[in-house]
Amino acid sequence: MIQWIQGHKWLSPITLAACLFVALGVLDFTIQGTKSLIPGAVFAVALALSAKLPRASIPLIAIGAGIEIAFQLRPVATGLISCATLFVIAVFATQFWRRLALVITLLSGLVLSWNISFSLPISSDVYGLLLLNDAGRFTAVLLGFAVVFAICTLFWILGRLGATQYFHVGSSADKAVANRNQAKLAIQIAEQNERLDIARDINELIIQKVTAVISLADGGSYAVKADPSAGLRSLERVATSARDAHTELRRLYDMLHREHTVNSAPPGLEDLKPLMVAYREFGYNATLRHEGPRFEVNEGAALTIFKLVFDALENIKKHTPVGTDVTVDFSWVEEGMQLLVKDNGIEVANRGLLELDNEDAGYTAEDDLKALVEPISGPGFTAMRERAAIYGGSIDVTRVPGVGFTVSAIFPRLREFAAIAPQRR
Repeated sequence: MIQWIQGHKWLSPITLAACLFVALGVLDFTIQGTKSLIPGAVFAVALALSAKLPRASIPLIAIGAGIEIAFQLRPVATGLISCATLFVIAVFATQFWRRLALVITLLSGLVLSWNISFSLPISSDVYGLLLLNDAGRFTAVLLGFAVVFAICTLFWILGRLGATQYFHVGSSADKAVANRNQAKLAIQIAEQNERLDIARDINELIIQKVTAVISLADGGSYAVKADPSAGLRSLERVATSARDAHTELRRLYDMLHREHTVNSAPPGLEDLKPLMVAYREFGYNATLRHEGPRFEVNEGAALTIFKLVFDALENIKKHTPVGTDVTVDFSWVEEGMQLLVKDNGIEVANRGLLELDNEDAGYTAEDDLKALVEPISGPGFTAMRERAAIYGGSIDVTRVPGVGFTVSAIFPRLREFAAIAPQRR
């Protein structure tokens, strides 16, 4: 479900909220009437906004509880939608908002339990719990809050576990891809070792053949002085040894060249998916998205684009802390493509400093000035620009003050330079 919400941050929470509202709203309507649907609708809106706008979703949880109190409703089944909201916020929101969501939800549950227990007259019952005196009211409050605390905490913890599993550890499919790639690398290393052993043996044989050529040539130069007819026989032996050495060299070349072409196919755009898996294993929240009508490109262009993404990710890994959000976005148009590699490494680093009460943490005017006037350069970025220029592209690296860095690669005529023409049928 996390992957589903991650890929459709508006559609998926709205769909989930609508399904839960319909399923639980029928139960509320049957037990408590039409009024019970109003707080349920508020909770559903909170869930619909939870993935993209947690700051708007959290107040709606409190508003829904307030409506229940105003209408003197007993706990509604649609209140469970707030637990789903808490789960989504715990997965996708920042630390401040997910903690605030938990506190607001617990406080709303406590106030609701208190109001229900003390607003009903003596000898009333709350879902089977009979209120005989004030002690019974306090007992009802404690039991109600204990239930709310257990359910809300459970959903919050499940959200954090889900986020850790999805963003930092990877799913079972991710692990399978990583294990498969590791197995492929182990096989290639074993083949490389075997090939090196064969090459070593052939190389020793070539050295012996070349040594024989040198010895025969030296011996022939002395023999021809004493007996001119011996020169022809010496040249024949030299030619034979040289041909043998050439044959062994050809064997060595053919073997190395054949193995190289088989095992070293250049990486392409499809290899970016396992690369994202690897960076999630490193602890980065790495995501890959494609938008627009994608077209196929030749091996050279695919390798160039892969190398641009790889270099940008390596730079992020080198300069940003674990937990940084990294997005790789491809925007395809009819004739070209734009690549954006974005991170929030500065924001994550500053957040860590704020938690340590560091006075140097936070966003300042100097950050704005640095982003405007300080150029971003380096041998890595220079190489990226030269590589992109081969296919008519350009690279722009910018600093977003207080957030992180963005690497933008634009290939306006990529189809003309590198697209693979469709085959005729």
